[in-house]
Amino acid sequence: MEFNYIKNVSENTSNKIDDFENNAIGSRTKGLELDLRLREFEITQLTQRNNFFMIFQGVLIAGLVQSLGNAAPIIYFLLSFLGLAISILQVGMAGGAKYWQCRWEASTRSSEIAIVLNLLEKKKLAVQTFTLSKELLSEEEKKQVDDWNSKQADDANKVIDDSKYIHDIVIRDIKSGKNGISSWVDWWVRTLAIAPKWSVSRIPIWVGGFLSVFWFFILFNVVSFPWFESLVAEIKNCLNLNLDLSNLIKLVPLKNPAISTDMLIYIFP
Repeated sequence: MEFNYIKNVSENTSNKIDDFENNAIGSRTKGLELDLRLREFEITQLTQRNNFFMIFQGVLIAGLVQSLGNAAPIIYFLLSFLGLAISILQVGMAGGAKYWQCRWEASTRSSEIAIVLNLLEKKKLAVQTFTLSKELLSEEEKKQVDDWNSKQADDANKVIDDSKYIHDIVIRDIKSGKNGISSWVDWWVRTLAIAPKWSVSRIPIWVGGFLSVFWFFILFNVVSFPWFESLVAEIKNCLNLNLDLSNLIKLVPLKNPAISTDMLIYIFP
């Protein structure tokens, strides 16, 4: 009796393990749902993480502005170095999030095109969302789409391959209801803000890049390299080098305008 109970439990457990149709491993539909959730997760986390970095950036910039250049040079050096480091990490964070978003979108396209082909074979409705253009499909998936479309006489049974399909719909939508002066005033919004299809997930990468440049220039203005200035001057005048190695690096006040102008004169005479 006890042996039969253990045997039945073992068989039921084995059946549950082997039944992969109820999870993302054995079901294209559930796999597609998982890919979409993970893609949404990456986009949501990108926004939250970027906000976290921007709070630090705002605090550092506010402190820089409020000091009016009167703080000690070491403070400006540490402030600008920290801002540059945070900016670089911000770029890495946003770039990593973009990578994983693209990874899950690639998996989504793979699952979707397989489901679409399967539904079309069964003469059922197949809605394409991520696969309206086969440009981003793998070579094997492109071949499957081409083979299927070549066998179909009716265009309604073919897999859609039109990269401008959704774009044209969006353009018509943003132009609708705009006539006369309103259409003219709204031109820059349609042409420069909407039509170029700005990538929301790429903008934080650009923001981090611009902030990196900003903090680099601040750091450049609070650090002086006397040996470098002497080196450039010696080379410029074709004289023998006479460097003071004791002054390899020197911190200077942020509001000192002589550093940047002198350096520009040395570099760009």
